[in-house]
Amino acid sequence: MTLEFFGVTLHEADVALTDVGLAVLGSWCARRLWQRRAGCVLRYDGALIMGALAAAALFGAIFHAFFPAKTSTRAGFLMWMPVAASIAVASAAMLTASLRRIFRLSDVARRLVVSVYAVAFVLAVLFIDESYGTIVIFYGPALLLLLAVGVRESLRGADPAWRSLTAGLALSVIAALLQQARVIVHPVYFDHNALYHVVQSIALVLIYRGMAQARNDRAAC
Repeated sequence: MTLEFFGVTLHEADVALTDVGLAVLGSWCARRLWQRRAGCVLRYDGALIMGALAAAALFGAIFHAFFPAKTSTRAGFLMWMPVAASIAVASAAMLTASLRRIFRLSDVARRLVVSVYAVAFVLAVLFIDESYGTIVIFYGPALLLLLAVGVRESLRGADPAWRSLTAGLALSVIAALLQQARVIVHPVYFDHNALYHVVQSIALVLIYRGMAQARNDRAAC
């Protein structure tokens, strides 16, 4: 869907506008978690995840609205890179949060693992294939690993907050599957990307709720 605003053409307006909404929501969640991060590394990681996803949504809105040729042009490719980099940061934060719960790694070892992963993510997008499918190949495992951690913590019953967090992560997986399957509400006014943004926004609310309610103790955080 293309719209005209005061002589400015917005391509894929449904995708761009839902991306803007996702960016605003993610920014608000990131700010709230950052303000409450003291004593809880889960909220610290959550603030990074939310902030990075908000940045990806904002750059994505600009990309979809003003670069109809996508990455086939140099300008479009350069505009797409901040989207990929932001998702790489979010994925790295998810991986960090998971490793803290699963393995007894030193800070140096954990940062090394996450750094190698993030560098491989960015290099693959830069030099092999910049498509969203490649991004999903890297983003998906980090998301699924954190979901697995959430399921484990929810079954343990250590902190009820993990249930909301796990539900949000599961919904985020569903959103990604809908996007990759190109499920649409309307072929012109609400395509698969717009649907993904709406479902993802609900997922972010659940994830934020879980992280915001996590207890400030070692077992929860």
